[in-house]
Amino acid sequence: MACGEKWLLRQVSNDDIERLHALVGVPEVFRYLTDGVPLPHWQVEQWIELGQKHAAVDGMGLWMLENPRGVLAGGVELKMGSQPGSAELTYLLQPQFWGQGLATRMSWTVMQRAFKAGHVAQIVAGADEPNAASIRVMRRLGMRFLRTVQYPLGPGVEYVYRRDDPVPMPLPAMIPVVGETAESPG
Repeated sequence: MACGEKWLLRQVSNDDIERLHALVGVPEVFRYLTDGVPLPHWQVEQWIELGQKHAAVDGMGLWMLENPRGVLAGGVELKMGSQPGSAELTYLLQPQFWGQGLATRMSWTVMQRAFKAGHVAQIVAGADEPNAASIRVMRRLGMRFLRTVQYPLGPGVEYVYRRDDPVPMPLPAMIPVVGETAESPG
């Protein structure tokens, strides 16, 4: 796909079960995302169900990234965190779309939607230490190092972006969200 490809974010639906299951079954994707083990079908169904439930809170949810022809490139999730006013960010992409800025753009889009909705004061994302690409995405989002953590596969890091933090430069381009107008959040 050309770098000029048009992409859209849309809320996940039950129709996405098979495609999301296939995406999290790609070894390069599940290596860090699910601790080196592909998700079973029932967990993908549960993830979609929770993504739809989180969508009831403005700015939260699970979105699929696709082009107008329906090619699924990845997804991004923002869910309420363990502390009040905090949200957790997760992103995933098909390997053939890595290096095009899509993880940064879709993450920035949902982060800005959540901040505009007013339910979130900070967003946290984490990565295993060897996952340098994900750490670069967090830095491009303007996130700052928060702490080291221990994940099942070993040491990791968490980064945070607070509503009043300076915007990153260059500013990531937003991805249109299906069903929203220019006046809507995001």
